Amino acid sequence: MKDKFIKKLKRSWLAIWIAFAAAALSTIGVLAAYTSVSSVKRVVSTQKGAGMLFSSNYLTTDENDLPRTITFSSMENSPCVTVNVCNYPQTLIKHNDKDITYTLTVELVDSNGNAVTGEETAKYSVEYNGEKKTFGSNSKIEFSLLKLMADDFNKHEFVLTFDKSQLTKSDIYMRVTATPTNQAELKPLSAKLGVIYINNNTSATWTGTFIDNATSPKDLDGFNYRLSGSGEGTVTLTWNTNYVDISPWFENTYDLTISKDSSGIATANLKVNSAEKNQYDIQFYRTNGINSAEQWSDGNHTNITVTGTGFVSMSFTQNTAKEN
Repeated sequence: MKDKFIKKLKRSWLAIWIAFAAAALSTIGVLAAYTSVSSVKRVVSTQKGAGMLFSSNYLTTDENDLPRTITFSSMENSPCVTVNVCNYPQTLIKHNDKDITYTLTVELVDSNGNAVTGEETAKYSVEYNGEKKTFGSNSKIEFSLLKLMADDFNKHEFVLTFDKSQLTKSDIYMRVTATPTNQAELKPLSAKLGVIYINNNTSATWTGTFIDNATSPKDLDGFNYRLSGSGEGTVTLTWNTNYVDISPWFENTYDLTISKDSSGIATANLKVNSAEKNQYDIQFYRTNGINSAEQWSDGNHTNITVTGTGFVSMSFTQNTAKEN
């Protein structure tokens, strides 16, 4: 009797184990299917790889050190550029699950990267968390032991102040570098930033250009496009959705109405007024992967082309003077 009971119990446990194993395999299959579907669409980043869990609005992992310029109106008393350093991609998809410690270094240099010295260096400064530093004899400012906490989407902001009197003739840039010190997989971020003066007495003008400094656009998963200028009017943006599409965040933030023709060309109008805002940074993400023929249109990376067809273009229409 006892032996029969034990045999029956073993058969019951075997059935339970088989049922459990089948359920587990089913769950794995569902999870694998879900993961594969969720991973199909690529996200926008300024550089390939998961390292974008350490990112910036201006700094990138590129190493060619090409100068970048930001436009300012003559109405600006102190031309300031705010650089952020974040523990998440600029698309806010997820944040780093580890604390990031890093050092931020700012050097005063010319367009060739040579150190700038002299009395004029004191007119340039960097401010972080209420602490303002001016450049000394070594033309270098450093903020060390900085930490982006892993508890949430966190960023640090650094305000770079340039000398307004130098805007029309100066060859002075701030080379900003954020170097992680505790996560070897994170790459340093850097950029050489300068400013351009726009005279309000000239006719209004807006320009658009890509600001990614990679050697080839094929090195990038997504692209940053900057509109900057002076005056009030309407910017008409046009892009080829066979290659890229505009960031939904930008579309929703500025309430864009987008039209698209049968060939895949999308168009949207953006009202601009430099008295309120003189620069817009727009992200575009790929729609059909990398095309082997794509290249920068010129040395300044103004556009990306595939056999002569551009990814993005823009035009500006100035508002006519209002009658009293």
